[in-house]
Amino acid sequence: MSNSTEIISTQKVLQCVTFPPRGFSLGFFKKGSTPWIYSVPTIESQILIIYLLTQLFHFPLKRIGFPKIASEIFAGLILGSTFLGRYKSYQEKLFPLPSQSILGALTTFGFLLFLFLSGVKMDTSMTRKIGKRALVIGFLNHLAPLITGMITVFALSSDFYQEGVTPLSIPVEVISIAKTSFPVISYLLKDLGLLNSELGRLALSSALISDLVGLAIHAFIFLIVIGAKNTIQRAITDAILLIAFIIVVIFVFRPLMMWIVKRTPEGRPVKDLYILMIVLAVLLSGVFSAWFEQSVLFGPLIFGLAVPEGPPLGSTLVDKLDPFTSGFLLPIFVTVMSLRTNLSAINPSASYTFANIILLCVGSITKILACLLPMLYCKMPLNDAAAISLIMSTRGVVDLASYSFLRDDKIINQASFAFMVIATAVTSIFVQIMVKWLYDPSRKYAGYQRRNLMNSNNKLPILVCIHNPDNTAAILRLLEKSNPTRDFPIVSNVLHLIELRGRASSVFISHQVQTKAITDVAYSENVILAFQGFERNNYGAVTIQAFTAISPRNLMHEDICTLSLDVLASIIILPFHRKWAVDGSVEVEDHGLRTLNSSVLERAPCSVAILVDRGQLKRSTSVRASENAYCIAILFLGGNDDQEALAFAKRMAISGTISLTVIRLISKQDVSCDVDEVIDLDIVGDWKQSRSSWENVKYIEHYVHETTETALLVRSLVDDYDLIITGRRNNTHSPLTAGLEEWTEIPELGVIGDMLASKDLKTRASVLVIQQQQTTL
Repeated sequence: MSNSTEIISTQKVLQCVTFPPRGFSLGFFKKGSTPWIYSVPTIESQILIIYLLTQLFHFPLKRIGFPKIASEIFAGLILGSTFLGRYKSYQEKLFPLPSQSILGALTTFGFLLFLFLSGVKMDTSMTRKIGKRALVIGFLNHLAPLITGMITVFALSSDFYQEGVTPLSIPVEVISIAKTSFPVISYLLKDLGLLNSELGRLALSSALISDLVGLAIHAFIFLIVIGAKNTIQRAITDAILLIAFIIVVIFVFRPLMMWIVKRTPEGRPVKDLYILMIVLAVLLSGVFSAWFEQSVLFGPLIFGLAVPEGPPLGSTLVDKLDPFTSGFLLPIFVTVMSLRTNLSAINPSASYTFANIILLCVGSITKILACLLPMLYCKMPLNDAAAISLIMSTRGVVDLASYSFLRDDKIINQASFAFMVIATAVTSIFVQIMVKWLYDPSRKYAGYQRRNLMNSNNKLPILVCIHNPDNTAAILRLLEKSNPTRDFPIVSNVLHLIELRGRASSVFISHQVQTKAITDVAYSENVILAFQGFERNNYGAVTIQAFTAISPRNLMHEDICTLSLDVLASIIILPFHRKWAVDGSVEVEDHGLRTLNSSVLERAPCSVAILVDRGQLKRSTSVRASENAYCIAILFLGGNDDQEALAFAKRMAISGTISLTVIRLISKQDVSCDVDEVIDLDIVGDWKQSRSSWENVKYIEHYVHETTETALLVRSLVDDYDLIITGRRNNTHSPLTAGLEEWTEIPELGVIGDMLASKDLKTRASVLVIQQQQTTL
């Protein structure tokens, strides 16, 4: 293809540009060659500069609560015509017009995929079970600012019109201000760590309703514009094509997606051929939507709604496309949009600028009040109501893209575009900082009531967490050994935790209430059946309540702590992050699970236990097995955690079916007697007195001179027992363990628990480490 030369006019400066641009340079070392006249090295340099400058802004700004989109906008303003773009040599070498067009097209493709994935992540079934509050907020959040905005435009009509402003500009600007984007709200909640909080779920449900209302209004306005520009007949034709497209998506593509899900065996990946065909269909949907005069982004979003969220199909698409789209192309897209912003186009003294400020303020305040007032009417706390109102009024990448496309279509002028870009940056910063200040989800876990084993009655409410079916057998055996009888019943709340993949919103399911399963819940079926079988075998002594939580790994602690608060659990039992093989070696080490356990220990509103299962909890392997079927030991060093462990061991020993040995370690170096030690002596004294009639319980005291003796004694016990119980003893200093803290590998288990769970310790004994409730006021 021969090159052609075109004259492009930009900012009243004529530039001569060659199309198509030359691709690859001859290299730096080729005499007389410069890489900046070739598109590929230029675009690579642009991406590198954008990435470095964005990170340079984001590194300090994130420490004061600024969102990443603010850094991307700031980087674009610096690189654009507002600052560095004023220098002709800089623009000609690093950001010439041809390369800007190519980079813009590339990143727009990324934004197209981002909207498609946003549609995939949307759980449209939420619309069938959305509560009245979310429904009211969703409608008011969009319609209230739309109405007040139009009233403001009518009142200030003479101030809105200037050169380059068409009669259509102002109504479209009002619609853009009133819009609430579901992807923007979802990403904000993810950044704030509120996706699976009560506030986050309400915000997502409201945003889904508001976004769908806005989508319908957007499509209707486009049809009106078509009728104004062309003919009524063309508008009717496009409306028919739009309806036909939606019908085909619902009744053709949706069943095809379900067919792909059924064709994919459980646990197996989706075939690459299906993924490629879906991506091709996404591109074609964009072309088709442009054919009936809708935005090229309309089709991919609607098509994404046809894909079933979650595994296997939705999660596979997200896993394959999202890292490249959201992690690479989308940040560059935001910077490129900002790069085209010229702040000098804004005239501060012009009446048009003042009118825009009034319009934006009226729209934003109305959006906030439209959410705040209904929430206050529903008796929501002021801080929470204010937080959700701010969340629903935020702006982000979708709004920025809308302004850019409106400017490209000459519906709004450069001044309006620059003003809205700055408004987007300011709003995103203000909302994120204020929501962090107003809403702290962890404060609800603190309470006046002590909820632990020492203060519980005969009925023991427990919350057990299951991450995979391998945890089930060990948890069930521990519950069996916890003495469930009609006199000492156990209420076991089973929470199956599934990582959120291929969805934007977290899901929490109570299987006592919701019987209709979704795709992911099929993975909970075996877990639920196992615990229901345990309930039948212990009728009257055990009550099982099953739940499933689908949420991000870093937010699962919110589901655990919230459920423990709701069911009034006395203790949470968590699986350890290591899985041992049959030969005693470590088979799997899940660092994400370890982080989760640490988060629960910090925030839990009740006591917490971590079960270290070495694969042998299901049967006796100790040398004492001939004396009794199952041998348990508790190491008592003193402190609240050890007192809690002693209370749990006492409950297990009441039945008389196990052999329990209480081993108390006493330091000969510590001659003082503080208040805690007096309490320990009273508890141990009561224990010794109460167990005097129990033949299955032994009490042993060991006097220890130094910490090395403690370590040797602990290691000598591992082959004598099937289960060893100990307290975590967090932040408790004792001569018995002095100096051992520095060698602790797993601090969430404490010093003694860490030694018992060591990789170097070849034993079959499982370990239960208990921490007493810490979040009391």
